[in-house]
Amino acid sequence: MAIFQKAYQGYSGPLSNNLDRTLVIYRYALADVLRSRAFVGFLFVCLLFPLFLICALYIYHNFELLLQMDVVLGELSEIDGSLVAIIMQMPQNFLLFFLVLAIGPTMISPDLRNNAMPLILSRSITKANYIGGKMLVLIVLGSLISWVPGLLLFFVQSFLAGDGWMLANWHIPFASIITSLTWIISLTLLAFAISAFVKWKAVARMFFFGVIVVTSILAQVIREIFGGVGGYLIDLNSALQLVMISTYNADSALIAFSSDVPVPDLPVQVALLQFLVFCVACLILLTRRIRAFQVVS
Repeated sequence: MAIFQKAYQGYSGPLSNNLDRTLVIYRYALADVLRSRAFVGFLFVCLLFPLFLICALYIYHNFELLLQMDVVLGELSEIDGSLVAIIMQMPQNFLLFFLVLAIGPTMISPDLRNNAMPLILSRSITKANYIGGKMLVLIVLGSLISWVPGLLLFFVQSFLAGDGWMLANWHIPFASIITSLTWIISLTLLAFAISAFVKWKAVARMFFFGVIVVTSILAQVIREIFGGVGGYLIDLNSALQLVMISTYNADSALIAFSSDVPVPDLPVQVALLQFLVFCVACLILLTRRIRAFQVVS
């Protein structure tokens, strides 16, 4: 055969769609995360919390058992948006923070440290596929310990309560989904942005923890010295409380007392805008570090 007949020819077969490319990154990233036995154990412990709440709901609606426990029925709190936000959503927010802290700051840095990014992006995988696949891992795992069991608890409570409780509290599942996804996405983008700049896992986790804690402390200092609402604009915890109060139709004083986090007297649109600006800033920093080539100086 003549040499010119062996010339290179481009691939002309069918191409995979963007979703399939994203799911490839997601599949391998998820397998890498679940390889850790410590993290699997942590995930199992997180799933025990909804089981405990289901048992608590059964006891709440079992009058004979309550009487045997010498519980005064008239002193039981009504299950509404405020109680669900305190008993379910706030512990879930706490667990989500540690979930992202455990795996988020370590998902981007290995690819950068080992110079694998040019190889990954040299395929038909784009930055959006790469970031989306990595984010999907935290969104799926975070959903499994937040709004997914929240929906289960909502339907269990609706079945046990009856008497139109579901129609009177139809906003609770939407509040759980909105609050949980807002917190998951914001923390994930922050963890990825830190992971893209800090290559050591332990240091990246320290930076992630420090950003959330230091901004809360700095916001409190600004409120104490200058007053006003300026301090709230850099405090993600206060913004999350505001979103939770608005979506759950909860009592702001009760939420602030239970969480020990002050709630600003601001419309929820300000908190949503705060999360949007924060996510966009983290995404810009992240995309600047993820490149298909390296600059050698």
